[in-house]
Amino acid sequence: MSSHFDYLILDGKLVPFEDARLHILTPAVKYGATVFEGLRAYWSEEDQQLYVFRCREHMSRLLASARLMGMRGVEYTIDDLLQILRQLLQANHVRQDVHIRPSLFVVGEGQVPAREPVSLGMVVLRMERWADKSYRLAISSWHRIEDNSIPPRIKCAANYQNGRLALIQAIEDGYDGVLMLDSQGHVTEEPRACFFMVRNGVPITTPITSDILESITRDSLIQLFQEQHGLTVQQRLVDRTELYVAEEVFLCGTAMEVTPVKSVDYFTVGDGTMGPITHMIRDTYMAVSRGNLGAFREWRTPIYV
Repeated sequence: MSSHFDYLILDGKLVPFEDARLHILTPAVKYGATVFEGLRAYWSEEDQQLYVFRCREHMSRLLASARLMGMRGVEYTIDDLLQILRQLLQANHVRQDVHIRPSLFVVGEGQVPAREPVSLGMVVLRMERWADKSYRLAISSWHRIEDNSIPPRIKCAANYQNGRLALIQAIEDGYDGVLMLDSQGHVTEEPRACFFMVRNGVPITTPITSDILESITRDSLIQLFQEQHGLTVQQRLVDRTELYVAEEVFLCGTAMEVTPVKSVDYFTVGDGTMGPITHMIRDTYMAVSRGNLGAFREWRTPIYV
């Protein structure tokens, strides 16, 4: 079965998947002038409803990324983007868990500083859960990009080359993923997800000023820890060696959801299995995102109304 559905959005309009074309001379292709988002939609058999998780927050971040990338002429509002997303999902008759990729990118034949015209694309993909696997991570020899070079808070295609280099190295070395350090040697994130650890029973994550993406999933977990479990997440700098003595380590992101980590470098995390706090927050996150928990109803956008 193909990973994609029959229709996608190109130039803001619904088109058959096979008809989507983008010229190699566009700044989006030549220079990576593309910003994008990743969203999850969860199908509830009980409700016969498809819920998109934290849709407004993702669309807001997409527009913010476009602004920081200097794109001009983006006239879409958050409500416009939600309506186009609803049109896409309904046209494809989606009745299963899916991953959604909206993007804004510079088209035409402009040179490096080109800022317009900007096109809207959106595609929906079938995707299996990553969280069913425990990851073995390495510490990368590649440093994380920083705010004064190419800001990690912009979710743009060009930023991912930094993490891509680190992932290629780690996978070639036999690992499943990689944690990146900043130029001062502090932990930042995994190229595809944010990072949490547990020490002395306290969940800890790196602050948003640590050259990380301002992750919506990370923000969700911080709130869920506090409001559902009475645990305050420490947001602070994390040293490399703390990873080797942590009781638990896990990753979080739209695609990865909550994914446990079994080892970092050659150090086993805890006893090598999913820890109790990781298990607890993963179950809570999945219950909220699937609509099985009444709290945080505002985080779920129903598609079929």
